[in-house]
Amino acid sequence: MTDKITPDYLRKVPLFSSLSDEELNGIINSPDNGYEEYGMKQGIIREAEIGDCMYVILEGTVEVSIKGGGGGREITIATLREGDFFGEQSLLPGSEGRRNASVRAFHPSKLFRIDKKHVLLHIDGIDESEDVTAVPEFKKEEQEVRDLLRNLRLFKSLADIELDSYPNWTEVITVGPGDFIIKESEHGEHLYVILDGVVEVFIIDESGKVNILARLKPGDYFGEQALIEGSDGERNAYVRTDNETRLIKIAKDYFKLALKRDSVLAMALSKTGEAQKETISKLQG
Repeated sequence: MTDKITPDYLRKVPLFSSLSDEELNGIINSPDNGYEEYGMKQGIIREAEIGDCMYVILEGTVEVSIKGGGGGREITIATLREGDFFGEQSLLPGSEGRRNASVRAFHPSKLFRIDKKHVLLHIDGIDESEDVTAVPEFKKEEQEVRDLLRNLRLFKSLADIELDSYPNWTEVITVGPGDFIIKESEHGEHLYVILDGVVEVFIIDESGKVNILARLKPGDYFGEQALIEGSDGERNAYVRTDNETRLIKIAKDYFKLALKRDSVLAMALSKTGEAQKETISKLQG
């Protein structure tokens, strides 16, 4: 049990793992940050609200929940304990800024609250030496993305010059472990291809039971069904990461362009979608 947070304790959070004791003490002692206590079942953050801070758990247990498809009953998806943290995803560059789940205290809990600006400061605070070492990694990622897209059946209809322009219609994103990429019933705007990591595709039936549909690995893709002709545009399942995962996020319009040129692919994806709907219908009873 930890009463007061220390630099060593805070360093266990991946966002802060490379910081010096001086920098960590700066976070701990800042008037922007501080300790908060929550009683049993008391709400801490709510799904869809704008995020302005993250939390590290010092004592107690909290429950993470999401709303089921259609926005009804809340369903618990994780339990976090001493040493765990939450709330950081809505603060990161590239996020929509909204919470992707609700969190409440399961037992009386003591948390350390860290303001958004301290999170962003230490993401963006890169010195010159770090920039130099990051250049080869960037080039390697460029090659990874190009090679994967070239070998993907989805984009065989594109010309080389179109594939080489991929930075104009893709974005590489990193998603933390246990975070949602897609939620059932959301409107679909992107297709995702896995660069590295593992994701789980699942639905939640009327009784609240989680039914795993698939586990996807590097080279696999998901999110296409809401984008194809004849769909209602809504996601038909949840997709959540198992571990830290890098994804290629592809704009809907460019994916649709590839489908228009490849009728065989469009037909195959349509058939896959029908099979998925049948499976989901059976599981939901």
